[in-house]
Amino acid sequence: MRTPLVLVASSMMTLLVVAACSSSDDAPIGGSSSSSSGGASSSSSSGGSSSSSSSGSSGNDASSDAVAEATVDAGPSLSFFVSSTPGGDGGNLGGLAGADAKCQALATAVGAGGKTWHAYLSVAGTNAKDRIGTGPWYNQKLKMVGASVAAIHTTTIPAADVIDEKGTAVPLAGPNQHDILTGSNADGTANADTCTNWTSNAANVKGLLGHSDSSGVSRWNNAHPSNGCTANQLVTTGGNGRIYCFAIN
Repeated sequence: MRTPLVLVASSMMTLLVVAACSSSDDAPIGGSSSSSSGGASSSSSSGGSSSSSSSGSSGNDASSDAVAEATVDAGPSLSFFVSSTPGGDGGNLGGLAGADAKCQALATAVGAGGKTWHAYLSVAGTNAKDRIGTGPWYNQKLKMVGASVAAIHTTTIPAADVIDEKGTAVPLAGPNQHDILTGSNADGTANADTCTNWTSNAANVKGLLGHSDSSGVSRWNNAHPSNGCTANQLVTTGGNGRIYCFAIN
């Protein structure tokens, strides 16, 4: 009767051993599951990385667009005109500062006041050519009148291109107003006739004039002196006390 009990005990041990082995075999499966879970986590992390990369890409694209927009060429704009009204009281313009202020005010009135404007005028010790920036310069119709300082002093500007800040041509009849105050030689340097550095409207001093309808003989900045510096003398000479205005930037 004891032999069957031993067999039963032996059988039970065998079952326990088998069960234990079975449990041990399941361990790698559990590990695989953990790895899979880790993989999912890695995948999630990868997804986060992808999202970050996408966000970075969007930021770069926006930055590139901003740079491209900032570097778009705005094109030409008004940077030269002859004043539509006299620069002052005869030859008294308030000096260079007063003439510059006149140009700035006229430009501002037509929406071009964001630039710095100077009158094309010479005085003792100061040349007009050194006061006007480097160019190029465009009239109100956006026609280039000079590409550089050297170019504008070696060219004849067509009368049709010498227009005021509103785009109106200088009258050449009824009466003729083609005389423009400059006080300059043809090369843009100072002439002696400047209505006392543009501070005088006296009859016994003169101002050098240019012609808005220049030709090979009379230039836009140098044609002849005025009869005197009173407002009436400027008119009888063939002008109205107008000045050229240039944007220096």
